[in-house]
Amino acid sequence: MPVPAAVAAVAQARRFVNRDERRGTARRVAVIGGGGLALTVALPMTAIIIAVGGLRDPAAQADASAAALSDIPRDAFDAYQEAAEAWTIDWAILAAIGKVECDHGRAQLPGCNPPDTINTAGARGYMQFIGSTWRTTLGQHELEPRGSPPAEDGGGYATDGDRDGDADPWSWPDATHSAARYLTANNIDADPERAIWQYNHDDHYVEQVLEVAAGYRAWGTAVVALATVEGITVNIEIADDVSALVQAARAAGFELTGSGYRDSAQQIALRRAHCGTTDYAIYEMPPSECSPPTARPGESMHERGLAIDFSCDGVLITSREIGCYRWMVANANSYGLHELASQQEPWHWSVNGG
Repeated sequence: MPVPAAVAAVAQARRFVNRDERRGTARRVAVIGGGGLALTVALPMTAIIIAVGGLRDPAAQADASAAALSDIPRDAFDAYQEAAEAWTIDWAILAAIGKVECDHGRAQLPGCNPPDTINTAGARGYMQFIGSTWRTTLGQHELEPRGSPPAEDGGGYATDGDRDGDADPWSWPDATHSAARYLTANNIDADPERAIWQYNHDDHYVEQVLEVAAGYRAWGTAVVALATVEGITVNIEIADDVSALVQAARAAGFELTGSGYRDSAQQIALRRAHCGTTDYAIYEMPPSECSPPTARPGESMHERGLAIDFSCDGVLITSREIGCYRWMVANANSYGLHELASQQEPWHWSVNGG
C-alpha cells in the first residue's frame, strides 16, 4: 500500500472570493451567483457583488479555497483536479494526500524527490507508492524504470495519467491518476475514511488528510451579498442597522467610519503581517498568539461582512476611555453589534462578538 512521508498539515482557510464592485447611488438589482447558484436581490443602496472564484481558471477552480490556491503549486493543482475529475472523486482529498505525503513535491525527503529514491518503507514518487502497490510484480522496496508501461487491472495501480505511454511515480499526472485509481478501488465515495486508511493504516493520518481537505475546499457555492452604507461595506443583512448606528452616533457628536468586509486573501495578508509568514503561522496559529490577535483565514466575521473595525473622528478606537467608545458600549447592542468577546480590540464590533 502507499506509505506516507508525513508532513505537517496546514490550511484552515475556508473560502476565496473575487470581488466585482458595481458602484452607483441609484437603486439596482444584483445577480449574486457562483457554482451555478444565482439569486436576485433588490439593493436599495450601493451594491457590491461577491462571486466565488479563484486565482486561476475560475470555472475549474470554483471550489478551491484561498489556502489551496496559495499552497499548492500549479502543476500539482492541475493534476489533482484533472485526476479527480477523471476518476470522479473529491479533488480536495487527493490534494490533501499529496500535501501530507510530500508537501506537493516540495519535501526534501527520501522517496519524495526524483529520480530514483525511496524511503525506508519502500515508498517513492509524489504520492508515495510502495513497489508492490505500484506494480504487483515488484517487491515492496523494488524500483523500476520511470518509463515503464502502466499496470493492467489487477496488476497494480501504476497509471498513465498524461497518455504518454509511461507510468512514472514522479510525473504529476501519473502519480495523481494512480492515487485516484487506488482510492476509487477502495470505494472512497462510499467510505472516505476507510479508503484513506487503506492508503496508510494510521488513524492520525486519516484525520490529518481530512483536516487538510476541509481547508482546501471553498465553503461552497454560497455567496455574500454586500452593501456599502456610510462608506462601510458590510453584509446586506446588517446594512440598515449599520447605517442607523452611524447616523445615531453622528447625532450624538461622534463621526464613525470603519472597515467592514474583507475577503480571505486580505485575511491571509493580515495573518502574514500579524502572525508570521510560515504556513503554520498563517493558517493554524491561534489568533491570540498574533499581534494584534487576528482570526484564521475563513474564521473571521469580516469575511462574512458581519464585523466592523470602527474609527471615531478618523482615529481607530483603541482606548476605552474616550467618549466614542463609551457611546458604542451604551448603544451599539441596540443596532445588533457587539464588542469582541475577549475585549482585546475596542475597535472590533460584530453581530456575535466574534
